[in-house]
Amino acid sequence: MAIIRPFQNSDLPGVFEVWIRHWHAARQDPPVSVSILERALMSRSFFEPANLMVGLADGRVIAWAHWFRDAVPPGAEPAPDDEEPSSATIAGLCFADEPGLAICDQLLKAVEESLRLAGIEKVHVGVIRDGRNGYAGLAPIGHGIGIPVSDARTGSLLSRSGYHVARTVDRMVAQTSTYRPPVNRSFLQLRRSTRLDHVPVLPTDPRVAAAMSHFDVEAHSLIDHQQQQAIAMCGLWMGDPEVQVMESSKAILSLTSLEAHRYDGAPVQINANVEMGTPDCELSMEEQFLISSLVQSLSNRQVFSVETAVDCDDRKLLTQLKDLKFECVEQGKQWMKNLS
Repeated sequence: MAIIRPFQNSDLPGVFEVWIRHWHAARQDPPVSVSILERALMSRSFFEPANLMVGLADGRVIAWAHWFRDAVPPGAEPAPDDEEPSSATIAGLCFADEPGLAICDQLLKAVEESLRLAGIEKVHVGVIRDGRNGYAGLAPIGHGIGIPVSDARTGSLLSRSGYHVARTVDRMVAQTSTYRPPVNRSFLQLRRSTRLDHVPVLPTDPRVAAAMSHFDVEAHSLIDHQQQQAIAMCGLWMGDPEVQVMESSKAILSLTSLEAHRYDGAPVQINANVEMGTPDCELSMEEQFLISSLVQSLSNRQVFSVETAVDCDDRKLLTQLKDLKFECVEQGKQWMKNLS
């Protein structure tokens, strides 16, 4: 008989095996090991074993699901001191072969019940541009596009369990070794009147800093020569070669705002004008030039691909990124269900 209970340290090898078998069935073979999974998730200060539910048969892990309570969205009213956000995200949901398929519905119902007991009213499945839960950069869902379309078994599970697709996200990738930035009059003018600058930073929020400790995070700026001020900014997340969660030859382009500070303690605000998830979302000409110049320079640092996750509703932004030689290589969906 199958047993569902919270994670224990001895479950780690089984959780890893299910991860590999689940994604192999989805025709993906992520370059992940037990130690990588532990460094990305289980060893983090914010990891709560009670939030990782495992399903076992004959003492062997055959399925698991991992959820986090959501942060308050930027610009939203914070909850009162005695309340917590009433939504959560199931970041990882994996099941292995036939035994895992047989228990996955039971496991999802058990997770939903634990969420209700925690006061959660709405649940999402799949992380989007996640920077606070440790999954960023962890193949194959660390691209931040929710549940990849290739994972049809999870999509089927969620569909029959009353979930619906809330967002569809494209994974946009540019190859740096063959990259040639577009040329136009505005870009030529910016090339003469600006310079690029970047500085390594640490996120100000302790939770974000812990979740992104396997990255080298940089703030990149386009500086106007005359005014000596930044006229465009973006963030870049590069895999720390010593931690080895994400391959050091890849990087993630962040187009959202991040509060951070330099290593000497001076504050840095990565102000992105892009409001992701809106149909009118678009890059300024200065931001486009900054991104193209940044991508062109990265092959000299042995970074050969740069990616970002963009909502399919952001049509202007998608068109702009395609003009900047980014290509859509994968699509994912974030699912949602009201538990109340």
